[in-house]
Amino acid sequence: MGNTSGAKYKHIMYNVSRASQKSGKKLVKAIARFVSLIAKQNKQGETKWIYKTKEKAQARLTKYGVTEKMIDAALEKKWLKK
Repeated sequence: MGNTSGAKYKHIMYNVSRASQKSGKKLVKAIARFVSLIAKQNKQGETKWIYKTKEKAQARLTKYGVTEKMIDAALEKKWLKK
């Protein structure tokens, strides 16, 4: 009987420890995404796309527990302080 599960490798040959890391920079990337949206908003103005995407980014920041102090520090680093 062959490999009937449809997997690419047989279970014996599959090395579980080779699985890649699933998260680790989510917090940093979420803050960077919000900062880039603020920069685009300053450059282009308030567009519908920026408004909707900023709402989603703010929800993600709330989910990850990012504080205003962390956002302000990232904005100051990019010279985009409100």
